[in-house]
Amino acid sequence: MFRRLDSGLPKDAVYPADLTGLGYFINDEDEIRSIENEKAYFKFFLTKNDRFNCVQRESMNEAIRTEVYDRLTDLGLEKIRIPLGAAANEPNLPIFASANLETKKHIVMLFYEHTQDLGIFAHRIIGGRGGINQGSAVNLVKYIKSQAFTTENVDSPGIILANMGQLRWWRKGQKAVTQTSWFALPQKSAVEPPYCFSEEKNTIPGNRTTAEHVNTIFNQVVENLAHPDAKLSLIGVSDGAVQVSLFLNDEKNFEKWGHRVDAFASVASYFHAHEITNPKFADFLLKRGRAYVQSEDPVGVFMADHNGSKKVHAYGCPVFSSGEPYYSETMMSKAHRVIVDWFREVAADPEYENPQFARMDFGGEEDDEPGPQTWDGDSGVREIEEGEEGEKIEKDQVTVNVEEVDEAEKNKENVKAD
Repeated sequence: MFRRLDSGLPKDAVYPADLTGLGYFINDEDEIRSIENEKAYFKFFLTKNDRFNCVQRESMNEAIRTEVYDRLTDLGLEKIRIPLGAAANEPNLPIFASANLETKKHIVMLFYEHTQDLGIFAHRIIGGRGGINQGSAVNLVKYIKSQAFTTENVDSPGIILANMGQLRWWRKGQKAVTQTSWFALPQKSAVEPPYCFSEEKNTIPGNRTTAEHVNTIFNQVVENLAHPDAKLSLIGVSDGAVQVSLFLNDEKNFEKWGHRVDAFASVASYFHAHEITNPKFADFLLKRGRAYVQSEDPVGVFMADHNGSKKVHAYGCPVFSSGEPYYSETMMSKAHRVIVDWFREVAADPEYENPQFARMDFGGEEDDEPGPQTWDGDSGVREIEEGEEGEKIEKDQVTVNVEEVDEAEKNKENVKAD
């Protein structure tokens, strides 16, 4: 009988956690390219050994995290450990928040997907076409900081970036990691199984699940660090959108926080209208909520009302296109400006309510049938037209107020009568 000693096992893969050491650099377009071939992006399949490929990817992700965190810090955000007061060597979860959060009268909060690192949107953009700022929260933070949400308050809103993904605590490395990072942690050899996961030892108090994390952000971070009268504009993406919806759907939570939530943008959510049990939350969604879904239509185009349509789920609020037809992780990179602009519009009007929208599709009876060619072939929108009384239909606008449609129909009937 033979056995192989630990000393005879293949050594685990080790790669430097910096771009230069990995053979990459950041070009003038903010894209990560190979030093050997400036036209080449990040290459995952270095060998036929999947362990080596995954460890290399984790080293690249660590280098990207460092770069993104440095940029967010330069924009005035600071990293905060939660639970609040936790030491660096104790189980804790990092989030980003504005350094002067307590002075902000308005705060934009982002609850992103549960599969990504803090501040990371999509590695397919960061490591490919688009670059670091576009594929991370950097562009979002820059745009928020360039806005003033009310005419009286010229200061930009505060920002909180929740951390829905790094909920596993790596005791040896003393840091929070995602599940993807967990499988690429250093091992004794290249053939070791992944570390066993203990729900007691490898989790963070108050953040063991995404639901707990949302609760902690509201009842610890906002309650203790934010201005007591600050209004909150919420962005939830995928599981982040679902967990925020579930949190506010709870009557006790909505009773405490509902009056402070200014608006809620639900992106790539799978929480639908029939799941709402709190009538106050349902009324809030109808008036100050908007859902953004995958669609080939231009970003911001109206898709359906709160009841949904034949091809769009009912979310209990108006539904708009994110401009992204496929991947939920790339939706924020395309839709963040539209969302923040809407937040600014809501903040400027204390009595704001979503207007009624109507979608103007010029097809046949079936959605697949082509209709009269009155739309621009590239963008799918009507060109500017001038009416007899100087009324205009805006370019890049597929939605109109219901009142305007009714008025137009009345005009047609008057013409026929004459």
